[in-house]
Amino acid sequence: MFASLNQVALVKRALHREGVYAEMLRTPRCLMHTGCSFALRCRTGELPLLEEICSNYKIVPGGFFDNVEESIPTLDNELLDA
Repeated sequence: MFASLNQVALVKRALHREGVYAEMLRTPRCLMHTGCSFALRCRTGELPLLEEICSNYKIVPGGFFDNVEESIPTLDNELLDA
């Protein structure tokens, strides 16, 4: 989970440069009750790379979560992929 859209977009672009597909989405309400939060969906095996990228950019993720039963809306913003 990330505190801002800028953080999640930066990490997503870095993952894409490494050949890793990640999907940006809003953090489910059942996990984040205060304000907006964003997350990346990727394979569990990609977590070490995700943590490394966050460390390189000095971004501290708010946490990691596994699949949540709540419906998760995907952010559909092609401008962020540029």
